[in-house]
Amino acid sequence: MLHPTYGVKRVTFATATSYRETRVLITGCVRSAEGYVQEWQTTGFAGRNGFAPPGEMWQNTLYSPSGSFSFTEALGRENPGTQLEYHTINPDSRWGGEPGPTYNQYFEGEDGGADENLWFYLQQGFYEQAAVINWNREPDMPTVQGASFAIFLHAGNALTVGCISTDLATVTRLLQRATPGDRIVMGVEEMVFAAGATTDEDPSAVTTEDTAGSGQAQPQFPFGGVATGLGFAAVLIAGLALLSKRGHPRKRGHH
Repeated sequence: MLHPTYGVKRVTFATATSYRETRVLITGCVRSAEGYVQEWQTTGFAGRNGFAPPGEMWQNTLYSPSGSFSFTEALGRENPGTQLEYHTINPDSRWGGEPGPTYNQYFEGEDGGADENLWFYLQQGFYEQAAVINWNREPDMPTVQGASFAIFLHAGNALTVGCISTDLATVTRLLQRATPGDRIVMGVEEMVFAAGATTDEDPSAVTTEDTAGSGQAQPQFPFGGVATGLGFAAVLIAGLALLSKRGHPRKRGHH
């Protein structure tokens, strides 16, 4: 695992099979006494150019970032009951794209030209609900002007220019269960779940649940392999268990 989870309560994975692939598999996991358990799984979309190869994530590249990022804020039409800091979108709501102190931050006021009009995209159905992905912003990293902004996991279930998009019900469910610091791990499968990682935790304690909630244990895969589709999801869950004891280190993103 190149992108650690730091043992947080919930982790959402968004993975594609290759760098140019725009369709993603999205898997929600919760930490239990035995390891991480899959709660749900669905599909969605990344940026129009897929996930950014190393060193290439920049504004207007139409890439989604790769890595492990926290959730601490959310936004949308009405708070669905999330514990994340929530911004109720109104006609003055903006996400900063102009150079300066509001870059990659929520604010209310006049549009500076490059700022994102959140109200407009709410009316289009994309920001009905959204979780802010802390790429290029605190608390995950210092903000770098031009390194892309407004990267969200949001509704709409369509190609984006940097965000991850899926259906509204999935985003709402994620927000309702989220606590500050939960993470999203996103990128190309072979980079998200790299071969050769080892810890002292036993992967045999991990089970997964299908989207219908059957709770049946899924087949275990050897840690260190990379698969695709549902096979990859099972490998991913096993890898989560192995990595859950590791310590803590440390665009344009609309529709």
